[in-house]
Amino acid sequence: MREMTSFLIDTTIGDYQVTTLITGGKWKENCYLLHHVTTGESVLIDPGEDDQQISAVVQKWGGALRYILLTHGHHDHVGAVAPLARKFGVAARVHRDDVRLLHHAPMYAKVFANRKIEMPIPYLVLDDQPDMQLGGRKVEVIPTPGHTSGSVCYVTCGMVFTGDTILFQHVGRNDLPGADPQQLKTSIDHLMQRLPAETIILPGHGRPWSMGEAQKWWRTASLSLPQYFEPKAQRTILDVEAT
Repeated sequence: MREMTSFLIDTTIGDYQVTTLITGGKWKENCYLLHHVTTGESVLIDPGEDDQQISAVVQKWGGALRYILLTHGHHDHVGAVAPLARKFGVAARVHRDDVRLLHHAPMYAKVFANRKIEMPIPYLVLDDQPDMQLGGRKVEVIPTPGHTSGSVCYVTCGMVFTGDTILFQHVGRNDLPGADPQQLKTSIDHLMQRLPAETIILPGHGRPWSMGEAQKWWRTASLSLPQYFEPKAQRTILDVEAT
């Protein structure tokens, strides 16, 4: 029997509500719904699996979904795109350098997870300066190649959604096809320098932390690039910290 989705407690930041959904059984990928309470608008980031549960959360907040945003094209981050795009009439957005990876997602899902997922369509290709807003505030895109060629981070409302570029005390894997450890280090260096210490990091797996915490950790971690590997025996950062 496949493990069901878990839900973390909703978090309120100003007039924004963040719901974290841990999807995908052993993959434990973080899907985020960012909701602007005043306007009712929402943004969905990296819907990896469990489209029915994700859909229920979107509808709980009114169903006014403006964007589906992808930090990169790996199968565990895009598996629920197609059914959610159909239901809400919203195309996913992905960086142009991950379009090929996105098209290969169903194959990788079958090979690496024995999952069958639909092609993640429809999608729109992000340009360098996309005009995206939520509740009147800009959603900024920062290209962060390294984990994949087209990895990006989304910055808005004092938060950064990092996908698998940087996780709690780990960086994303850089030993996979299309990955580049030097690019990844350069991308994280850029994030560390650009974003203020109070920025909340919401990663693709594991727990959130602050940019200030990450900046202190990065002073030594940048020398070794400690990679985050998929959980063995279905154990994750969250599981380890809970024991």
